[in-house]
Amino acid sequence: MVILHYIGKKEMSLIEKIEKIFKKITDLPHCSGDTSQLRKYIKDVAEEFGYSVHEDRAGNVMAYGSNSKITLQSHYDMVCIGRAPKIEIVVEEGWMKAKESSLGADNGIGVAIMLWLMQQNAPADFLFTNDEEIGLVGAANLELKIETPYLLNLDSEEVGKVYIGCAGGEDIYLKKRTEYFVPESAGERYIISADAPGGHSGVNIAQNIPNAITEVCSVIVQNEAMQVAKIEGGERINAIPAHAEAEVWMPHGYEPKIGSAYVSVRKLDTLQVPLLSNGRKLAKALFGFAHGVRGWNGDLDLPQSSINLAKVDMREGMIEVALSARAMSNGELERLVTQSVAGWEALGFEAATEGKYPAWSPEVNDFSERVLQIYRRILPEASFAAIHAGLECALFAKRFKDLQIASIGPTILDPHSDREKVYMKSVEKVVDVVESLISDLSTV
Repeated sequence: MVILHYIGKKEMSLIEKIEKIFKKITDLPHCSGDTSQLRKYIKDVAEEFGYSVHEDRAGNVMAYGSNSKITLQSHYDMVCIGRAPKIEIVVEEGWMKAKESSLGADNGIGVAIMLWLMQQNAPADFLFTNDEEIGLVGAANLELKIETPYLLNLDSEEVGKVYIGCAGGEDIYLKKRTEYFVPESAGERYIISADAPGGHSGVNIAQNIPNAITEVCSVIVQNEAMQVAKIEGGERINAIPAHAEAEVWMPHGYEPKIGSAYVSVRKLDTLQVPLLSNGRKLAKALFGFAHGVRGWNGDLDLPQSSINLAKVDMREGMIEVALSARAMSNGELERLVTQSVAGWEALGFEAATEGKYPAWSPEVNDFSERVLQIYRRILPEASFAAIHAGLECALFAKRFKDLQIASIGPTILDPHSDREKVYMKSVEKVVDVVESLISDLSTV
């Protein structure tokens, strides 16, 4: 008797399936402001699996299912740091990350989960929002109708947490015209550079991550004979600056003193260089600005308010400074912005604000209780939480008064930096929760 052994192709695990979809997402450029290729892919997948697809003028996409009781929502743009949008994925010890770039797990993993669920013909609606990372633009300009009574956002970044509140935020843009002078004595020109870890200006703001702009300016302030030709630094309004650089001048006989482990210096060959008339005053203002946490919420064990010294640029005869303020209440946000503007206006800067979004005050409702109950079947230690970062939930809660909202997500570390990584086993836990929740609501 002859026994034939047929060895078929090994069935992919859930993590492998989500990873495959995510890798497809990373192959398509989707930095904030340049998301059209990924948007088309999302629409193609939704239409292939029988969903009714609609797009609005802000680039948001809604895929309506049949008999839906819940809307799942993720944003599909990403913060591009380093080599991104060229993303080379690396998986080590269960963590997925990217080589020399941000990964885009924020919020590409949420998008991948939603695309996988559509491929399973899940009875839900799927809302993909655009340009969240540059001021929640898509959510603020949403023209599509949310038809279900419940919305689950997949943009949180800690497994085992059901988020029911988030910070509000507003960006501050400052500018001042530059004036120059030429030194009368001979001297030497140097480039002062700072390279720091970087990170998310909300999630990581309490971790005392060095600000590269502050580090460069600390050297200028320390060297009293140093004059400034140029200061530039920062990558994104919502990222703690990872790199900054200053072009400086010192008279003959002086050498730069470096008091920061994050700073390096190199000498340039030049005889004379135009210098900023108030360059040292600018450096002192930047160094003295209280970047970081401004207040702490003991009940939630997270920052109550914070501000990120995000960018400094010099172009077209102007000095431009960008700040990003956050607070867990709208009143505190308004005060923080007003206070910051007043300080910089006193230094002769003009100020403008953009991208304001409200805080989402923590609130437990029937839906969030249901999400937590289901979560605890999978992770008994699951609990409610709030996040010191902006979630589109805040805008949805303000606009759709009867919509009940919660937010969950896998464990993502160091978003908005080239150290960003996601723990893939936590992704599987989130999928389990979402599938169980959809099944539970289908009986309601």
